This record gives sequence, C-alpha cells and structure tokens, in this order.
Amino acid sequence: MKTLAAVILGKLIATISKTFKIGGGSAAPGLYALKIDPDLVGKLSRKIPQNVVITGTNGKTTTARMLAHFAKIEGLKVIKNHTGSNLERGVTSTLVNSYSHISSGKVDLGIWELDEAAFNIVAPKIKPGVVLFLNVFRDQLDRYGEVDSVVKRWCKTLTTLKSPTQILLNGDDANTRSLKKCFKGKVQLFGVKDYKIVGEAIEQQKEQENYEFEAKNVKLHGLKGSYFHLQYSSLREANTFHLPVTLPLPGIYHIYDFLAAFAAGTRLGFSPTTMIKSLKHYSPAFGRMEKFSLQPSRLHRKDGFIFLIKNPAGATQVFETITPNLKPNDRLLFALNDNIADGRDVSWIWDAQWERLQETGYRLQVVASGTRAYDLANRLKYAGFDPKLINIEQDLKKAFRQAKDGLKARLFILPTYTAMLELQRILAKIGIKRHYWEEE
Repeated sequence: MKTLAAVILGKLIATISKTFKIGGGSAAPGLYALKIDPDLVGKLSRKIPQNVVITGTNGKTTTARMLAHFAKIEGLKVIKNHTGSNLERGVTSTLVNSYSHISSGKVDLGIWELDEAAFNIVAPKIKPGVVLFLNVFRDQLDRYGEVDSVVKRWCKTLTTLKSPTQILLNGDDANTRSLKKCFKGKVQLFGVKDYKIVGEAIEQQKEQENYEFEAKNVKLHGLKGSYFHLQYSSLREANTFHLPVTLPLPGIYHIYDFLAAFAAGTRLGFSPTTMIKSLKHYSPAFGRMEKFSLQPSRLHRKDGFIFLIKNPAGATQVFETITPNLKPNDRLLFALNDNIADGRDVSWIWDAQWERLQETGYRLQVVASGTRAYDLANRLKYAGFDPKLINIEQDLKKAFRQAKDGLKARLFILPTYTAMLELQRILAKIGIKRHYWEEE
C-alpha cells in the first residue's frame, strides 16, 4: 500500500506540473514519492529485466540517449531519465511515470544517468547489470569536492556491487581507470588512440593497456561529425573485430560517448553492425550540439547551435570543436548561471580556455547573459575579446533576441545547465522547438 500511495502521489504531481507548465515532472514527483516510500527506486527497478547505470562528469545524457537509440533499434522497450534529472528524485520520477508499463512487464531495459554523488546512493539500489564510468573532471566543487574525493567514493561503492555486474571504464582517464582495482568482477576499458581527452590524473599511466573498445585513425569533419575505425573484442570469443564508424556528432568527446554506448550495447547482446548502421538516424539530446533553425525560410535559413558548458574540461572541448568552424559573421551567445544545479562557484570559468575562441582572428559579436553575465564578460575581456563587441544582458530572453536580431550567419549558444533549460522554454514558447520534456 505504501508503494502504491507513493506512485499515486507522484503521478498526481507530474500531472499538475505539466498541466500548469510548471515543468516536465522530472524531479518533483520523485521528491514527494520518496517521502512516502524511501525504497521506491529499489522496488520498481527490480521489476525491470535489465538496468544500465551511467555516471561521470561529462557526456551522461548523450551516452544514455545513444544507448537507448541502439536498444530501440533492437526492438526493446526502454525507460530512462531522459530530461537529465540525474539525482534519486529524477530516477524515481521516471519510474513513477512508467509504473503501469513496469508492473505489466512491458519495459525491457532501464537506462539511468546518475551524477557523481547520486551514483553512490542510487546504484546499489538499482543493482545494475552494466555500469559505465565516462570521466571525472573538476565540477561543482561546492557539491562534490575535488576529483580524488569523487573517485574514492566511487571505489567504495563499487566494492558493494556484486560480480554479475559488468563495469566499463574510460581507460584514457587515469581516475576512472583506477577503479579497475575496486571491483572483483568483469571490467573492460574503452578509449581513443589518436586523439585523447586525458583526465586530471591522480596517478600517471605508466604504459598503454589493451582496450576492449578503441577508436583509431580518427578524422574530424567539423560540425558534421567524425570518422574512425573501431577495434573491439568479443565477450564470448577470443577475437578482435574492426568496423568503420561515421559518427554524426562533432568533437572528440562524442567519440567517447559513442564508445561507452557501443560497449554497453555489446554487453547487452546488441548487434555491433546494427548499432553502427543506426547512427545515421540518431539525433542529439536537447542542448548537446543541438541544431535548430532560427529562420525557417529556405532562401534565408539561419541556423542556431546549442552546446552545453558546465565545467572547465567540457567547455574547453566545446571551444576546440567550434573554433575551426566559426565564420566572420557568426555570433556567440554565452549564458552563465550560478543556480544550485549549475554550482554556486563560477570560478571555473577562469580555468576554461576561452582564449581558444580567439584563434580565428575574427572580431565576433558576443552577448553575455545569465545571473553572472558580468563575471562572464570580464572573463571574455581577459580572453582577448573586444569589450566594445561584448553586449551584456542578464535577461536571457532579451539576450537571445539581441543575438539573433540582424544576424547574417549562424548563432552559437553556449549556456550552463539551468540557462539551457530556460533557453529551451524560450524556444518552445516562440515555436522554434518542443519543450525538452516532450523530447525522447
């Protein structure tokens, strides 16, 4: 009765939230349902035949979305916390909203992205069959602490998971790779040979290990994506396979996301060739290299791009991805918030390499927005941007309007997390796109 009461309350709150456009019902239903039944995650997730948990500082949402895409191609019914609400309340909300399907056996796979701290609380309750560790960078120090603290907590949690669970680690990040010693069962590594995103190591890698999943001969094709050769090992056979991959997402970091999703898919029994072929039909999650049309006219089409930035490592990777593709008449809109979900401490902007954006040599027009717009504008000035070309507007709706008025080329929008959600609401209200909670 306690479980049923929690589910009913959660569904009621979700309905109210969506009806009055308060939000997408991605957190509040779970928050209140857990007050009635604190064990709700464990009880409902155990009714799902297979569960995958994904954690790390960057790439969780893209990896989860790609793995769900692969699963659906295989004909599986999937649920996941797709709005990016990755605390226990977000997982609970998804389980509550899908209760009827779960209880009737219509869900085949649960895919759960968990933030660095939530992993230690929620993963043991879910008892996943596969766990993915993507990376660990300095992020929201006011919440998580330093990198080594995050890794130590992960290691402790891994010792509590049973050996049937399979662990997949980013081998190019010394911190995630160090987790190999924390788990008694099956552990496999993935990584990129030619271009590496190396984590903030607490120990140096002495020699290259053999990776079960590795991208080689990488060729980047700007904003269109990348091409590389995938080398991977079979779980059941002592064989190594090679497949060409065309990934329709730009940047090295998205190659890591693909490798993680592909590795998890093989552990779940998906066809490797089918997964790779299905990439041509894959579309990115909201705000993660999302492309949209600012002006639908075919004769005067103007495109907008949204790249989420939230910490030094992730922001720098975005800068490195878009800089070679910028043109003289493009514009940049940055939005920096300091809400709880963003992290109150915004000093990270001084560690991100905004100077990379100046390598074009163009005098680009910039709009700085968000609750910490003035801090951002100051950082941009020190990065070499002309203060005369930096327009400061804290109100994101007004900032967006200023950025697109008189636009002759493309608009690149780089927001932090809550600014991204606010931007989504703005775009939905003016009819450019749907609300993020309506997207799968």
